[in-house]
Amino acid sequence: MYYQLWIFFLREDRYLYWKEIVNSNQKLDHFTWQKIVDFLALVEQNFSLKTQLGETRSIESFIQLAKNYGYNLTPEALAWFVVTRKQIWDLFDTAQKTPSLKKKLLASKNPQQFIKIAAEHGYHFSVDELAWLLIEVKSSPEVSINDSVGEILTVSNYGRIEIGYWIWLAEDWGIVPPFCHLHKSDNLASQNLRNPFLLDQCFLPKSYFNQRLMSVV
Repeated sequence: MYYQLWIFFLREDRYLYWKEIVNSNQKLDHFTWQKIVDFLALVEQNFSLKTQLGETRSIESFIQLAKNYGYNLTPEALAWFVVTRKQIWDLFDTAQKTPSLKKKLLASKNPQQFIKIAAEHGYHFSVDELAWLLIEVKSSPEVSINDSVGEILTVSNYGRIEIGYWIWLAEDWGIVPPFCHLHKSDNLASQNLRNPFLLDQCFLPKSYFNQRLMSVV
């Protein structure tokens, strides 16, 4: 994530303020979340924009620069995005260091139970927000895919966090869908002699063959 947002929202003297605002306000929608993801992806591809953002000294100038590139953002939306993500990552980090919490979270029967356990430990986010982050991580090249059916082994890391556990769990609940067509053509063999389930054809997560997943539009 672009470091300037950490300076504006996640420094210790600002984080508690923004965290309280984010936790007490109504959550924003997936369109806003994805718009910020897209903007940060643009930043990584555009050296000039990245340099200009690095010279901003206030959130207002950051937002004006984003607007110049066609992204209309607000301080509240940016705070929601970075603070919510931090709460999810902090939960994963705490669970990694606390076996009893990790065991409890992994035993969750549904995402609502998971969210409730997280809230009991001071981490606040919604089922949707958890799903959006995990889908983003799962599609990232930083996560290893270790076999021809797209399994992510539990040793796979995202930074210092072991992420495979949480992706598996979310797949099981049906909030992280497979990145693949759910319904294969009857004529796969005649259309393509290559194995349609290899990774050059399709990304299939571990739970694909016994899935209880939502349909992908």
